[in-house]
Amino acid sequence: MKKIKFLILFCAATATFADEVVYTKTGKKVVLKENFTWQYAPESKKDPAKKSDIGRSIIKGTDQTSLIKSKSGVYSVFYNSTLWTSVTENHEFAEFHFINQARTGNAMVIYEGLEIPIESFPELVLLNVVKTDPDARIINIEDCSVNGVAGKIVTYTAQIKGLRFIFYSFLASGNFGSVQFSTFTLESQFEKEKANFEKVISGFVLN
Repeated sequence: MKKIKFLILFCAATATFADEVVYTKTGKKVVLKENFTWQYAPESKKDPAKKSDIGRSIIKGTDQTSLIKSKSGVYSVFYNSTLWTSVTENHEFAEFHFINQARTGNAMVIYEGLEIPIESFPELVLLNVVKTDPDARIINIEDCSVNGVAGKIVTYTAQIKGLRFIFYSFLASGNFGSVQFSTFTLESQFEKEKANFEKVISGFVLN
């Protein structure tokens, strides 16, 4: 089993004329003050007696009728075969790979039997990406659930072979293991593809 090491990488704060919230490369919130100082944004305290807030709920669409099942038996992915094609070539890490019909967007699912603390998951993903691009950074982290599975949507940018990509990934972890359902496209195409990316992610279900 691979050893997992976590690194804390900080983004540089620049001068600003009003309080502004930004994210470090590991997804921590930082408040840039108008007096040129900064501080970490306070984390909301969670009441253990209450259910955790899983944020926005994403649900599978009725048009997602094609089904592909994980060999692990843990999860499946429903998708619209008129919009996405399941690619059969083998990948070193991804169990599934989809390409949209316009061939402008990709989606990959990586499954590990190891449970990863969900708050550390974005940091681990970025740690792997910075091996290729040291300037990779997280743009946004959002709590959400996909068909009842709590997790996070993490948006990050990275440069690969001279091209700037944006990744839109659903991360989830629990006693079932951990799943990284990543979609990605060129930065110039992201806003156009974002809704389609969320649509294909919505097909993820635990068995």
